[in-house]
Amino acid sequence: MTDRGPVYVAAGDEMKKLLEKRFPGCECVPFREDFSRGEREGGFFTARFIEERAAFWGVSAEKYREDMAPVIGLDLSRDLVLVFGEDACCRANLVFLLEHLAGRGYARPVRVRIVDEYDLSVKREYDQIPGGNGG
Repeated sequence: MTDRGPVYVAAGDEMKKLLEKRFPGCECVPFREDFSRGEREGGFFTARFIEERAAFWGVSAEKYREDMAPVIGLDLSRDLVLVFGEDACCRANLVFLLEHLAGRGYARPVRVRIVDEYDLSVKREYDQIPGGNGG
């Protein structure tokens, strides 16, 4: 953990904009995927994984990698706050992200905020250790 504030991972670009407007200066990265659709095989963000997800979405592997770069390159020395809504897409993405963090060895508690996707009002908030039970 560093002295810097947490990195927020937001459910997409629009939620990222809302967070940055509400909390100027916060460090926020978008999660640009929808794991409620399509299959995911193999390891997290391996070449095969990226190729299969890119093909599912009809984009190049380079474009997919570019869109997911903020998540792929998360600084795991930082505290993380995951900000997602309640819909099926957000639930699937949250599960994926927690699995991905666990696979990368992130063992500290992550703050999870389930919010209203329009005004960011918090519906539920809890800490969860990636790979553990919680929420």
